Amino acid sequence: MKSTHYYDDHAEALCSQYNAVEAGVVHGRWKLPDKPGFACDIGAGSGRDANWLASLGWDVVAVEPSAEMRKVAMATSHPNVTWLDDALPHLNKLRSLGHRFDLILLSAVWMHVPPTKRERAFRILSELLKPSGVLVISLRHGVDQRENAERGFYEVSAGELMGYAQRMPISATCHSRSPDLSRSHVYWQTVVFLKLS
Repeated sequence: MKSTHYYDDHAEALCSQYNAVEAGVVHGRWKLPDKPGFACDIGAGSGRDANWLASLGWDVVAVEPSAEMRKVAMATSHPNVTWLDDALPHLNKLRSLGHRFDLILLSAVWMHVPPTKRERAFRILSELLKPSGVLVISLRHGVDQRENAERGFYEVSAGELMGYAQRMPISATCHSRSPDLSRSHVYWQTVVFLKLS
């Protein structure tokens, strides 16, 4: 659930900022499934990650609630990426399509979901996975009160995600921490989950 006004107002600059870093560098701490399949990039932003997955042979649904971000991203989108206007926590449009995914990626998105909506959102994400499907969530840490207010960020924790997973047919398989590539006050955690058969 992004504060779409901020992203609409700064779409060009944000897309340039995101695209300046290669997706393979951002996501180098976790391993893609061996065989490409059907993926969903939720909060797809500039389309950087969706295009990266598509270039590796994946068919990708890119979910992005900001109309201006979608507009900029779609101008350079890979042909195997399909864009959808939808948002966490409910993902009503995505769910109505009836798809199940081999991979779901939430990169720098979870901090937009209000804490009271997270358990339901996590359950929905797990239900959208195929058996043996992989869910990857990156968590942004670092206090900047102005930025948090402007962009609608909430505090996040890996422990919270682990707690949700214990109540669902999904298991954490990888947990890593890394510094931000440009901001000293920001660091990231990435948690990878596997949907149990």
